[in-house]
Amino acid sequence: MRRCDKLSRRNERLPRKPAAVLAVITAAVVILSTLAAGQRSDAGKGGRRIPADIPIMTWPGPDASLLTSEAFRLVAEAGFSVNMSFLGGREANLKALDLARACRLRLMIQDSRVSKLVEDPGLPLDVLADVAADYKEHPALFGYFITDEPNASKFGRLAAIVRRLEELDPGHPAYVNLFPTYASEQQLGTPTYEEHVGRYLDTVRPPFLSFDHYPVTRSGLRPDYYRNLEIVRRMALERGLDFWAFTLATPHAVYPPPAAGHLRLQLWSDIAYGAKGLQYFTFATPGGTDYDWGSGLIDRQGRPGPAYSLAREVNAEIRRVEGLIMRWKSVAVYHSEPIPEGARPPGGEGPVLSIAGAPLVIGVFADGPVRYVIFVNRDYERERTAVVRFSADVRQAQEIATGPSAPARFAWPAGQDDHACALEFGPGAARIFRLK
Repeated sequence: MRRCDKLSRRNERLPRKPAAVLAVITAAVVILSTLAAGQRSDAGKGGRRIPADIPIMTWPGPDASLLTSEAFRLVAEAGFSVNMSFLGGREANLKALDLARACRLRLMIQDSRVSKLVEDPGLPLDVLADVAADYKEHPALFGYFITDEPNASKFGRLAAIVRRLEELDPGHPAYVNLFPTYASEQQLGTPTYEEHVGRYLDTVRPPFLSFDHYPVTRSGLRPDYYRNLEIVRRMALERGLDFWAFTLATPHAVYPPPAAGHLRLQLWSDIAYGAKGLQYFTFATPGGTDYDWGSGLIDRQGRPGPAYSLAREVNAEIRRVEGLIMRWKSVAVYHSEPIPEGARPPGGEGPVLSIAGAPLVIGVFADGPVRYVIFVNRDYERERTAVVRFSADVRQAQEIATGPSAPARFAWPAGQDDHACALEFGPGAARIFRLK
């Protein structure tokens, strides 16, 4: 659990989401080579530094009316490591940076000077030098929020902003977030979603790819959810990028109050597809009237909402295995029956040959020579039992625990043909195994 220290003195620093939130937002960030206090890093392939801690970010966090140590303590104690609050002004952002530092958090800065550059392409980029100078030396800075869900017509302008910020502050990434597959052609500015993502990646060249998709509705799971993850995973891998994804934590419009299974399904599915950053929409409760907003993880008075404890519990599960999540490389993703739109069943190449009894996501990963598989229950409302059959080359499956239960271990002697086991899952829950 993160805790908050006494606030440091300022001089210790060295020199559309729904319309109410959309007004300030967009796209994707790299894992930093300069890490937060309390984090360590290992050298990755090609010398890239791999953070030990997975970024879990509020979207958005406490607003200007809740800019208090208590609100930031709630962010930290729920297992978040990055906070993004839409504050706009320099002084509010500097105060938020100090609050974040005291709670061992990092801050994704939203500055209105950057937002104006996005909205008006005629403005010179000179102000970015002042923006970087104001924040880049603060130890709690994570990166710079640029915009949310941009139309393709803005990609050229975003590329210029991102490039200039990289020149001014190469240690902190610029962040843009993309639309989901259910955005309209008019919103995307391209005939297809894949063209939208591809053009964004090739024009803006972000440090990582971020997108949102809120799959759990009052009428069931959106049919294109896993197709969205398939597209993002493939296009990020093709370009050697990490990707970040979302979970929805605030009821509004067609979206119900989240149960634990809702959060688990989204977060663990993101991880099964190889996500290296996770985001919650929302932490703070939006103040607009464009939707019938229910409580976020904290309410408008800054008190924990109904889903706060659920998020804390699920984040704790992820934190138990975050070092592995940040190291491993996505090899393949399969699904058991019924196969979702855009997905595929296990193939004959292994390590999983078949699954019966439950609808699962199967993510296959490698950490050097070691293979891992993660199973996620796509049923976010009910417990399920699945019979999993591994390929003949799998002799052992050792579970990596994400909770207090004793991890399972399965072994099959040489000569045994059927390498099968029965696994039980809670709603939306995940189980991870190391294979030998």
